[in-house]
Amino acid sequence: MLNNWDTKKKTNIFIIFTVLTVLIAYGLFSPSGIINRVMLTNRNSDLKQELSYEEKVKDSLYNEINKLRYDTAEIEKIAREKFGMKKPNEKIYIIPQKK
Repeated sequence: MLNNWDTKKKTNIFIIFTVLTVLIAYGLFSPSGIINRVMLTNRNSDLKQELSYEEKVKDSLYNEINKLRYDTAEIEKIAREKFGMKKPNEKIYIIPQKK
């Protein structure tokens, strides 16, 4: 009888160990597991930073567009610098740059 009891005990321990191993493996490696959760959290953080950067770029471009549409000083500055335009009766002096 004692031998039968030991066999049942070992079998029960083996079953419990196997079930716990399967549950732990599922908890770690399943699509809803801990490892996937950590990876998704990191990805979410990276995407939030990227979104923040892109929003700053968008705001900067929006401000530049508004300047080019409505700010006469900015329009004049670009006309002078990029296109070499000048006002009537205005002299332009070109200063050579030293290299």
